[in-house]
Amino acid sequence: MSSVVPPTSATGRRRLPPEQRERQVLDAAVRVFSRIGFHDASMDDVAEQAGLSKPMVYTHGGGSKEELLRRCIRREADRLLTSVSLAAGAPADAPGDDRTTEDRLRRGLRAFFATLTTHRDGWSVLYRQARTGTLADEVHDARARIVDRVAELLSAELTGRDPATARALATPLAAALVGAAEGLADWSASGGTEDPDALAEMLLALVWTGLSRLRHH
Repeated sequence: MSSVVPPTSATGRRRLPPEQRERQVLDAAVRVFSRIGFHDASMDDVAEQAGLSKPMVYTHGGGSKEELLRRCIRREADRLLTSVSLAAGAPADAPGDDRTTEDRLRRGLRAFFATLTTHRDGWSVLYRQARTGTLADEVHDARARIVDRVAELLSAELTGRDPATARALATPLAAALVGAAEGLADWSASGGTEDPDALAEMLLALVWTGLSRLRHH
């Protein structure tokens, strides 16, 4: 076994509720999978990282290494989608909310980059370790949920069109925007800026002109 970072054995010795124990196992698995790679990592590595016995890792991690990775993917995807949704806020036509679509998009992008730069290991598991293989569909579904949320934001800007047409126009632009955000996140991880405000402004400057042209045609 090869320890990636100092294990959390002190926590492992305490009796914890099942949900906290599962979180401990997932935290350890995300670190191990991101730094060793899913295929090279073993459940022994995860157990050592978590400071737990291997049977406890199987018990609280779903019973297999593949299921453990699946749970990691779902948690990281939910974390990302929740942060973007909370930052973007309610739909643009919600009563009493006067934020513009541009502001919502800026806040959502900032949350996207803040989450990824704060949870680098989660980014690696979600977008690098699991994009091929048996769990690729899980990653695709997670990404589709993010694209759908961004499309909801963008379609609010396409006023003067019926909702179905606005959504049809916004969806491919949302897919392109999410792809560009992923590319910027990779650049950030490779030594670029980690400032979520700077990253959000870069991407907003790129997309907003195109959206404005689409809005007026």
